[in-house]
Amino acid sequence: MKRYDPDWPSLKEHSVPRWYDDAKFGIFIHWGLYSVPAWAPTTGELGMVPREEWWKRNPYAEWYLNSLRTPGTPTQRYHVKTYGEDFDYYRFADMWKAEKWDPEEWAELFKEAGAKYVIPTTKHHEGFCLWPSKYTNFCVMKKGPNRDIIGELSRAVRKRGLRFGVYYSGALDWRFTDQPITRSEDLTYIRPHTYEYADYAYKQFMELIDEYEPDILWNDIGWPEKGREDLRYLFSYFYNKNPEGLINDRWEVNHWDFKTAEYKQNYPNALPSYKWELCRGLGFSFGYNRAESSKEIMTDEQLVYTLVDVVSKGGNFLLNIGPRADGTIPEIQREKLLTLGKWLEVNGEAIYKTRPWLRNETKTAEGSEVRFTKGKDSLYVVILGSKTEKVKIRSLSVKENTVIRLLGMNERLRYSRKGKDLEVNMPGSAKQVYANVLKISPLP
Repeated sequence: MKRYDPDWPSLKEHSVPRWYDDAKFGIFIHWGLYSVPAWAPTTGELGMVPREEWWKRNPYAEWYLNSLRTPGTPTQRYHVKTYGEDFDYYRFADMWKAEKWDPEEWAELFKEAGAKYVIPTTKHHEGFCLWPSKYTNFCVMKKGPNRDIIGELSRAVRKRGLRFGVYYSGALDWRFTDQPITRSEDLTYIRPHTYEYADYAYKQFMELIDEYEPDILWNDIGWPEKGREDLRYLFSYFYNKNPEGLINDRWEVNHWDFKTAEYKQNYPNALPSYKWELCRGLGFSFGYNRAESSKEIMTDEQLVYTLVDVVSKGGNFLLNIGPRADGTIPEIQREKLLTLGKWLEVNGEAIYKTRPWLRNETKTAEGSEVRFTKGKDSLYVVILGSKTEKVKIRSLSVKENTVIRLLGMNERLRYSRKGKDLEVNMPGSAKQVYANVLKISPLP
């Protein structure tokens, strides 16, 4: 078995493990003290709102403390009205009980949704740890739920054959800073800059690796400048314990296994040359936001279309849920996960274990969007929202002996070649599906 040395050239030899490239779909979980107030203005999606407006009306409920510290924000007004002007944010630690939380129920739901891996927040920017860390008393075994949330969840998830990763806020910990972040540029300097904090973050990540043996290290925002060279040792230690483990790109060093996009931020418009992952919430927030209604939540079609588009571009989709403070998952979130799971039951062959084709998209003559994925010896053509009896797919030629089937049905479909286009007769049942998938064998 290959051993990795604590130097950047050796670490660069690590490659993306096949399981991750096959998995395509994972569950992100934002759960913490912010789940108690669970409120933010419904401003809009990241990347679709001007940055100045974003910071004034931050829709991320997990950023509640930062918004509370920012004078004149809707969150500050909400907090004063609801809890009083002198109510300290960290009192929420005594109010968070997770009294209805069942990790087995969560894990079963994630499996039914078709997810292949799960990544919970172990410590978000507020600094509260969801495992019994020996480096702080500000954790779930000293305050709040009095349970090892990360330990219980990791066991439940792995029992069902899913992979497990850990999110950690490396650069930000608001217990060490008082000044609010009010613009994007603030992220680079309103953060802990001491050797003490760099050592604290390093030791906690090592603790997570030793205690929970994660498959993914998902760091956020960046890493303390005074500890960046230490990452060579952290990464080599992790790879040597788990050669099939992965590291994301949010460390502010030139080493990663996959890059990340968040909502529309850094979302690739074309097929990139690197492995990547989209993370986003079902609504505008990652943490549970009681102010969101169904109009802010992705439709069933948007959910399926996003998964398909991401996979056609070689990416993975890390879809977030935001549980309530009591440990229950809001019904609308549960419904969306199960809807996606039902679609994957029929069409998962076009998602899991696939790779990008020569190109990732085209359109039908009727104007419907089309995405391509490639299996071992077949091409999958995902038609988004088509409701016609015949579908003409632009610029797609097939061989003489080609067999075309609709996933979920055994019968061969009739088709004809119209110049450079392919026209397929669709069965009537296909009209009821968010996205129909044609399996074309052999590969064109």
